[in-house]
Amino acid sequence: MTRPTCPASAFGCSCTQCAVEPSDDLEALKQFNRATYATAMCLIFLATVLGVLAVGLWKTEQVHKAIVAERNV
Repeated sequence: MTRPTCPASAFGCSCTQCAVEPSDDLEALKQFNRATYATAMCLIFLATVLGVLAVGLWKTEQVHKAIVAERNV
């Protein structure tokens, strides 16, 4: 037994005029994919920001060490 598939459903069509019933499993998977993608992008952004801050602090420390070494000469 094969289920008829609506070709427009691949593009996000959710009309109720087709004979195809929307699957709850696929809707749950779609929501999970959206949440996973948003979480991944948020973590990538956070890692980028923390990386930039770490590099800035490291360079500040290097400049501070150079100034202190110059004063102690």
